[in-house]
Amino acid sequence: MNRVISWLNSIRLRQLITVLLVSLTVFVGTAFDLHGNPLQAQAQKVSASTKAERIREDAEKSAKLLAKEGIQVKNQAAGSTQEASKNPVNNIRAKLNLDEPIDPGTKQVGEEIKDTLTGKD
Repeated sequence: MNRVISWLNSIRLRQLITVLLVSLTVFVGTAFDLHGNPLQAQAQKVSASTKAERIREDAEKSAKLLAKEGIQVKNQAAGSTQEASKNPVNNIRAKLNLDEPIDPGTKQVGEEIKDTLTGKD
């Protein structure tokens, strides 16, 4: 008992109050969200047409920047979306890149699967 009393006497009242107030502030502030989040984004409502316009503008900007570097880009987002939206087949063809040749590695894997399924070793 003497040790407890001597320990309490050795603790300064000022330190005890400081720790108590700091911890109380943290807990109460967290519970009531007094700190808030000043970095929270304030988003605007965006419609599908606004998104499409932004994508088209970004694609055009990217194509211009790449053209300055001497790189030619097939700009599907900027130019062919209007044409593709008129005909769903063209839209699917553009999305799946059906006009481009098949990669040789893909052909090889397809042939290996075909040989495995038919029993050829």
